[in-house]
Amino acid sequence: MIKRFFLIIWLFLLITILLGQSVPGEYPQYVNDKDDSLKAGQNELTIYVIPSTVKYDWSSPHTLYKSYVKNCIRNLFKKESYLLGHAFVELRSPLTSGRIFTGMRSASKKEQKDLVLKQHYGLAILGADTEGKFETDIDLEHKVSKFSRKGQLAFMTFYISDEATERLIQFFKSYKAGIDSNGSHGARYGGAFWPRYKGEGAGCSAFAVSFLDLAGILEDEFDEWLVEIDIPMELIGGPYNHLNEVKLSDIKKHESWAINNDTSDFEHFEIYDPTLMYEWIQGVWYKQNLQEALNVTPVQLNQARGIRIDGRNMPVPEDESIFMEREKPSIFIDYYHQKYVTRY
Repeated sequence: MIKRFFLIIWLFLLITILLGQSVPGEYPQYVNDKDDSLKAGQNELTIYVIPSTVKYDWSSPHTLYKSYVKNCIRNLFKKESYLLGHAFVELRSPLTSGRIFTGMRSASKKEQKDLVLKQHYGLAILGADTEGKFETDIDLEHKVSKFSRKGQLAFMTFYISDEATERLIQFFKSYKAGIDSNGSHGARYGGAFWPRYKGEGAGCSAFAVSFLDLAGILEDEFDEWLVEIDIPMELIGGPYNHLNEVKLSDIKKHESWAINNDTSDFEHFEIYDPTLMYEWIQGVWYKQNLQEALNVTPVQLNQARGIRIDGRNMPVPEDESIFMEREKPSIFIDYYHQKYVTRY
């Protein structure tokens, strides 16, 4: 009996040790590298991405609808899930007290469902502004731990210069101050936003990519993560199109996006897809020629793959304003500005 008891204890300890060694030794451990960089006083920017459960097919309204339905079904019983995937940022630097570890997300899934199922916004939901919120470092620590152990997360880490770091700190503080100021309408979340445009909110991926943009990092790769579509106006509902009502069945019937050049017939829409960002990181992690071209070191965090790049010598666009004026018109942004008086 005593031997069996000690045998059980020994097996338990062995399993615990093995589970703790969830990373193969082929590439450097990310956690150790991060600790070393902090001790050296380096500025470190990390972009984390979580892909959607089912990859979205943006080929047409019909295929997008099918992808949406598949994701809804696959995530039906999941307590923590992101229907469109997710992206968030972490900035560690001796230039700021405490780290910046946050992301933008929708504050309410119910609001988005109501806009689609009750108010029949149709594909206007892609660009509509909804109530948003900043995620906390506690929330994101949990997400990184959970999704990295399942391999459902990827990341890219950059060592950046003091000049780039100062721009990122200034951007975040100014952006957050605009949300927190008296009389503010609060954080607004939506796919049509670009947070570097004055007075606008952000989607999760746009918020993350804006940090890379401000630091002058990977600008040539942005296009590989970008989805561009021309939404037929008949599929845009709600206040963006004279209270037009668009049901999911209407979207399902459309086999193509708008293809003509009549700007009154469609609304151009762009969004960074976290799943495409995730796949890009995976591709770089596996392909040595890409690693050499970008001067990349593959790293891992639990079962999550990541890349590390020394970007301290990359040119920083310091002559470019942190916040800019929007040049391209958008029915989503025009309506948003009509609703709120923003202050910057």
